[in-house]
Amino acid sequence: MKIELSRHLGYCFGVRRAMDLAFQSLAREAGPVYSHGPLIHNEAAGRLLSDKGLRLWPGSNGSGAEATVIIRAHGLPPKALAELKSQKVKVVDATCPRVLWVQRLVSREAEKGATVLIWGAKGHPEVEGLLGYAQGLGVVISGSCEVAALPDYEEVFLVAQTTQDLDLWPEVRDTVIKRFPGARVHNTICGATVNRQKETKRLCLVAGALVVVGGKESGNTQRLADIGRKRGLPTLAVEGPEDITADFLLGQEAVAVAAGASTPVWQIRAVLQKLQALERDRGNSPPAFFSRLFRALALSNIYVGLGAGALGFTMAKWAGIKLPSFYFGLYFFYVQAMHLLNGFLDRESARYNDPDRAAFLAQYRLPLVLCGVLSLFLSLSAANLAGPWVLAQLLTQSALGLAYAMPWPFRVFKVRRLSDLPLSKTLSTALGWAALLTGPAILASPPLIPRTGAGLALGALLAGVVFLNVLTRTMIMDLQEALGDQLFGQKSVATILGRAGAIRLLAILLVVWAVYLMVALILGGPLIIWWLLIFGPIYNALILRRHWRGLGLMGFKLDLLLDAQFLYMGLGLWLL
Repeated sequence: MKIELSRHLGYCFGVRRAMDLAFQSLAREAGPVYSHGPLIHNEAAGRLLSDKGLRLWPGSNGSGAEATVIIRAHGLPPKALAELKSQKVKVVDATCPRVLWVQRLVSREAEKGATVLIWGAKGHPEVEGLLGYAQGLGVVISGSCEVAALPDYEEVFLVAQTTQDLDLWPEVRDTVIKRFPGARVHNTICGATVNRQKETKRLCLVAGALVVVGGKESGNTQRLADIGRKRGLPTLAVEGPEDITADFLLGQEAVAVAAGASTPVWQIRAVLQKLQALERDRGNSPPAFFSRLFRALALSNIYVGLGAGALGFTMAKWAGIKLPSFYFGLYFFYVQAMHLLNGFLDRESARYNDPDRAAFLAQYRLPLVLCGVLSLFLSLSAANLAGPWVLAQLLTQSALGLAYAMPWPFRVFKVRRLSDLPLSKTLSTALGWAALLTGPAILASPPLIPRTGAGLALGALLAGVVFLNVLTRTMIMDLQEALGDQLFGQKSVATILGRAGAIRLLAILLVVWAVYLMVALILGGPLIIWWLLIFGPIYNALILRRHWRGLGLMGFKLDLLLDAQFLYMGLGLWLL
């Protein structure tokens, strides 16, 4: 079964802005934080905000403490807004910019004396807000069928709720113009709504069934489901993976997945991974078998451990040294152990970043913990074979790695743990790999890389390549993990700069990396540098391009794609 994904997934700009403002307020404000009505129409996101401390505004500040009230993304009528601002509270306006624009349009036309027809759902908070800006001259119509019964207004101005059905707009517009010749009309349906509706129509042409993810109260989400039903596709509107049954997929060769503008990425991921799980569990076909196999390799971190071993031996070939075979075990077991054990320390954020990984860790917790401890023991045993200084290095790295998420008994500059430091996750992973794959060759007894000025310079050069490689890998993963990082206070590049800023920084980093390798080649480096250039900056640039186009992979498939570069580099050992 093929899963066809919409090109437009995740929050629209207005919803993302509202959620960001809510998280920022919850993190910064000392007093209670409220939202004036549900911030967005998504129950799962609402529960998440509630767990973080957001409460619904009761109408007055009874706490006594300085309170913050966030205006919901749908906006407020002017009267309600003025009443809120008259109270002793801090107001954070999270109204969608598109809704603000429509409010200004309505207010301007009402001041001219025009009757404002608002095509939308009666009682919807956005529509109620627009009615307020119409200054008593607003009339809500739910469809073209209500136009004929309207009084003979002299001057009419027509707008639409921003999440209305684009297909129905021409009919409503033409009916209003026919009933009120000279009426002015303005299509105010949001571009994000239009894009999702057009994309859902395309998906209906290439799939046999449609799954729409989003809140039951979300009008734009329900309209996407209506598109599938009108075209005769079996259509399922779901809020989470628990709403999907295997029966729905029976006989389907391709299933399309779309989502509303207020649907969080983690909710979409959970549904996608449920669909993938149902496909993996369907029989013992070769594709299903290999899917289960590679999932287990990726989620148990065996795959990334193999990549670390391959990259370590690639760096050794660059340095012109022959590593004893036990170094592969040192690299493999150490990386596999640290990534696996730290995965358990970070399992709360994995619930949002990667639900499949969280479920895997929960299902196989005991054997995976034992596997991690055994791998750490084997890596330390291999380090002992290399010499006491190598063992000391790995013991120090292990202590720092396992202490990464553990709280301290005291605060240092408001920091309670290493994970609280900005960019700590991103930089510590890259620095850890760089130290692991270059340090033992220098610290070994006897040293494999001479402890001379030239030898240390070579070690620093190799460490720089590993650092840039793993830094890029980690930053790409940060793009997928931004939500969980934001929820749990980890300041990664993606949470500090935002998705677009992180992608731009990654593009700059790839150029720096490519220049770094080319300079090394010009200075007399081995031919394997060409191989590293292809499966380093160029390979990662192609992955980054997918993110720029909004087609980033999710879950263990991203792990497989990213860590394959290390295995390709290892392949160069035999080809060059």
